[in-house]
Amino acid sequence: MKLLLIRHGDPDYARDALTPKGHAEARLLAEALARVPMDEIYVSPLGRAQLTAQYTLQKIGREATTLDWLAELNGNYRGDAWCWSLPPAEVMARPEPYSATDWPRQTPYGEHMAEVVRPFYEQFEALMRWHGYAREGFRYRVLRSNAATLAFFCHGGVILTLLGHLLQVPIPVAYAQFWVDTASITAIGFDEHEGYAACRLLVWNDVSHLAPLRGPIHAQPYPAR
Repeated sequence: MKLLLIRHGDPDYARDALTPKGHAEARLLAEALARVPMDEIYVSPLGRAQLTAQYTLQKIGREATTLDWLAELNGNYRGDAWCWSLPPAEVMARPEPYSATDWPRQTPYGEHMAEVVRPFYEQFEALMRWHGYAREGFRYRVLRSNAATLAFFCHGGVILTLLGHLLQVPIPVAYAQFWVDTASITAIGFDEHEGYAACRLLVWNDVSHLAPLRGPIHAQPYPAR
């Protein structure tokens, strides 16, 4: 099985919509996804994700299933700071590496985010089980082998949080040292062996389809100007 994690286009957060740039990104994204077989399409209920998905759905003549739990997670842990927007150099200023399991005790936002991600992971795992994979520890028991491709139109925080969950990346590391561009595609595969499966990162933050707008990603300055 393969998961496509797709971030919405450039957002107008105040209106929960897309900017003109975001609409242009969504059109190019739709051109790319029209060539990709997708067995199931899931979308966040938020406007910016719904609008992004509509370009693809209209192009391929499909409908999507809206999942409320795909809405952006509440990463606002102290009123003026989102945990995935903190300066990486600040987050990584520690003598020991972060733990994939004990991170809630290692960060100022740990207690808050542990409560946020718990029901999110439960909902996600219920869907994975429905598709034939039951979580056991750090891998999945294969209830029935599945070659389907599932597409998720969602949000940056959601994608980074799933990265931590599926690939055993400590959440603070995922938030501080990985980036998800607007209208990007990330692919994760379920690699099966003797009745079990583990997740493998196949593609991260693919924005090659946006080259007409921005050129190749490796040629862009960082930080973006």
